[in-house]
Amino acid sequence: MRTSNFIIIFLFSFLFSCKKETFVGPPIESYFGNLTISESFSHNKPVGVDFSNGDTLNFSAEFSIQAEFNINIVGRTSGANFNINKTSQNLENTFWLGESNTIFFKQYEWCDITLSFNGHDTILTDSVLILGVQDFSLMGKLLTSFEDPSEYNVVNGSSTVTNNIVSNVNLSVHGTNFLEIRGEGQGTYFGATRFQFNNGTITEPEASNIYFNGFFNSSYSGSAVVVKFFEDHNNNNQYDAGVDEAWSFKQSLSDDNLWHKLSFNLSDFAVDISGNNVLVDGVMNTNNIIRIDVICSQQGTAFGEYGFFADYYLLSYNEPL
Repeated sequence: MRTSNFIIIFLFSFLFSCKKETFVGPPIESYFGNLTISESFSHNKPVGVDFSNGDTLNFSAEFSIQAEFNINIVGRTSGANFNINKTSQNLENTFWLGESNTIFFKQYEWCDITLSFNGHDTILTDSVLILGVQDFSLMGKLLTSFEDPSEYNVVNGSSTVTNNIVSNVNLSVHGTNFLEIRGEGQGTYFGATRFQFNNGTITEPEASNIYFNGFFNSSYSGSAVVVKFFEDHNNNNQYDAGVDEAWSFKQSLSDDNLWHKLSFNLSDFAVDISGNNVLVDGVMNTNNIIRIDVICSQQGTAFGEYGFFADYYLLSYNEPL
């Protein structure tokens, strides 16, 4: 009898001594239900944001439930845009540093900001004035934005039709000027923009950490851009075909007459053995690069008219523009 009483008392004590588990993460009910806004959508720069001085545009808002949201920022003048996608119950640590998905935002332009939610009809809006734009040249080496003609040389070929600068602040990606280059024929060389500098100008030793970035706009079907890097192996500060090594990358262009930001990693470049060019060691020695040519070309060899607008050529280190 004593043993039975002991067992009953033990079981009774065990059942009533169990504690409720502590759950990790937000309660499940926070993921469901109606979405309401408990703190209105706003940001911290009502007078304007100056990204050139390192400003950060911080957003704030709170919601009744965990929600997947999207913040879409669109420039009224440039048409540039940037998106932020997250899942949260607020906009804590949600910010914008002035970067874009496509072309650059412009100084003194208003941007429309839209906050929307996946699976919900709620849409909130705001706006901000850009007082200064981010300096993307700090990402590496700016080759040119076509504002200063001393930064580059214009090289024409026998099939070049035009290779000139256009000045239109409303159409340019950055600043006022951009390049127009165009040719006609069945060849693959219609002119180039050339950049020359001394050994050691490129300070990043690893080719896989370097990106060539540029903005291109074409309305000519079949057009392509070719980017070539030239090394100086014999240290005479010039490229000697048959002695030094060249590297090439070719990219076809869309003919939708819109600006596209393109980024090419140098590890994707191949040794150029066309013409008198030769294979030296098959390793891109970035410290030896003394010349870059950005060439107007075509995807094939058909007779036709090919060309593009171009702006803002940048070598960036560690990440693409």
